[in-house]
Amino acid sequence: MYTLLIIDDEELIGSGVKAKLERANVAGIRDIFVANGGPQGLAMAKTLQPNIIITDIRMPELDGIQLIKELSPLLTRTKFIMLSGYGDYPYVREAFKYGALDYLLKPASSDELGKQVQSAIASIEKDDVNNQLFEKNLTDARTLLTARLPLVIHGSNIALSSKDSDSQQSLEAYFMHPLFAVSMLSFGNVTFSEEHLDRVSNCLERCVRDADAEQHLRFLAFHDVLGCVSLVFNYTNLLAFETVQGLLSKAVILLRNGNPGMLSASLSQAGYGLDDLSRLYKQAHITMSERILREPCEVFVSLEPTSKTVAWLPAKKDMEEFKQAAETLHVERIGLWVDRHLSDSLRTQMSLEQLKSIYDMVLAEIHRHVHERFLFEETERTSAFNTFHTLGELRHYLKSYAADTKQLISEHANLGETVITVAESIVREHYSRDLQLAEVANRVSMNYSYFSKLFKERTGLTFTAYLTKFRMEEAQKLLKDPTLRINEISEKVGYGNLYHFSRAFKNYFGVSPKEHRKTM
Repeated sequence: MYTLLIIDDEELIGSGVKAKLERANVAGIRDIFVANGGPQGLAMAKTLQPNIIITDIRMPELDGIQLIKELSPLLTRTKFIMLSGYGDYPYVREAFKYGALDYLLKPASSDELGKQVQSAIASIEKDDVNNQLFEKNLTDARTLLTARLPLVIHGSNIALSSKDSDSQQSLEAYFMHPLFAVSMLSFGNVTFSEEHLDRVSNCLERCVRDADAEQHLRFLAFHDVLGCVSLVFNYTNLLAFETVQGLLSKAVILLRNGNPGMLSASLSQAGYGLDDLSRLYKQAHITMSERILREPCEVFVSLEPTSKTVAWLPAKKDMEEFKQAAETLHVERIGLWVDRHLSDSLRTQMSLEQLKSIYDMVLAEIHRHVHERFLFEETERTSAFNTFHTLGELRHYLKSYAADTKQLISEHANLGETVITVAESIVREHYSRDLQLAEVANRVSMNYSYFSKLFKERTGLTFTAYLTKFRMEEAQKLLKDPTLRINEISEKVGYGNLYHFSRAFKNYFGVSPKEHRKTM
């Protein structure tokens, strides 16, 4: 998704360009910002780092050419589009020297602006492809081996093509030692980036070099399909497994850099040969998932599976107790229940599957009381669960979620009152013309279907019935004025057709407008 910044010293023109672009509805544009003048535009551009900038050429204090000249070296991937008058072409030509993509003559139409922004997006995407090709050409042999590791780990039971076979032979040439171990690193809830991969590799390289273990240990860091940085260690019989664990632990401490919750690592047991990598990776993955049930440390080493001898799941009466607390969103009672049934002292009695089932139950019961509108999808719940390092983090998340949900419901109720008040005001102001539900829903920035449901809940009438009621009451008032003809009253209350007005009036009051006037 792309961000766009409009810079113009006339606020009205800048807002107009934004409105035209919104009408153009260009695919890929997420946010549109407007800056009033060159100095403000310069500051906003440095902060927002937008993908596209549309700037007026002639502005006091800081014109468009100076702006592009100053921003081009800082925002190398940003595309600049100029807005110019008919006599500004010499300035336009000057702006092209500093990296402007194109220009538009003022006043530009919505269609012209949309096409120009689409062209800018196409140029950005082309640059991205070229940059990727450039980076690919610069990759060295080690990076190529790293790219093949996920195939070996996740597809070890699949017949390899000739190209993949060559890759496997290259991996065998690189991993010359007999012993292997696999590690998985989690950067908390921070999204994976290539920077993580480089940081891990550089830090571990330094640790291996400082320990003078380069002759006995090789490793490759790679990005696995789960969004984690993973490591393959290959080492000699002369290097103890505990030494590998110690080197990884030292690297984790350095990578944390004062943020203990930002990184943890799992480490499989030792294995033999490339064919064992898939099993070792699964060990590391399971161990990373189960870290929430272990004592906090830098490196969680895979353990032999043990059976839980004590039934941990809360009793039926305890489950009912929670459901009652969730039904009223009693935040304090929910918090006490979570602290009691998910305490650290119960870690040894839990399995990961049991813990996940209770986590899902707590969220599901809270969801049940949010007007049937889930706050996030099942995949997002699972993703959140996978980021917890300790039971303490999980408890805090569940308690915060209950409190946030209660606050959301309260805010939602207040927002609903405000929306209906505004909608009623729109009806009062515009009842005399063709007024549709879709228009009012759009003006209060609410989904059509949900607005219709909310309007009926708060007023007791559908939007159409409410509009008809208001029009009929206004018509009744106007009928008291003998100087107004009935067809004039019909138009004043939003009916262009006298027959439709008379029928609606009779349906509402039981008599025609003419007969009603006689009784007044």
